[in-house]
Amino acid sequence: MRADEVRTRELLRAHDDPAHLEFPAGFDYERTAARFGRLDAQLRAAFGTVHLWDGQDCSFHGGVEVPAERTAGGLLLRVMVSNFSGLTAVSSDRARYCDDAELAEVMHPVDAARVYGVLEDLGYVVLRLDPLEEMYDGVWAPLRTQGARWWSRYFDYL
Repeated sequence: MRADEVRTRELLRAHDDPAHLEFPAGFDYERTAARFGRLDAQLRAAFGTVHLWDGQDCSFHGGVEVPAERTAGGLLLRVMVSNFSGLTAVSSDRARYCDDAELAEVMHPVDAARVYGVLEDLGYVVLRLDPLEEMYDGVWAPLRTQGARWWSRYFDYL
């Protein structure tokens, strides 16, 4: 599911648990890892090659990077998977910290269909980039003090 801006903001606030910074209560690592493995397999099938990384001491489970030479548009693509309820963010080397309109402009429609199709098939929720780039004003005082953005709350090292 691709969340609109309103739904993205609702989800960001709903999962901003003051008792759990890196992962939510009841976090099931094995289930999250298994779904991430399916994401890897399906993106490999769609693009041929991907690069993975995982997170430690952070709010994300891992990321998948599709090399530019494997995409129809010649654009490196990134999919970040949060530890929080299957929240994901799609970005690129030219649009990592940008608005959604810019990402839509630079991402080839064939690549968008592949990436978003896989994420939807696996039940991930794709968040909009614009709200993720807004200043964090949630429950964690240290993130507010640091001037962090919502991106840091769900897709960064903490």
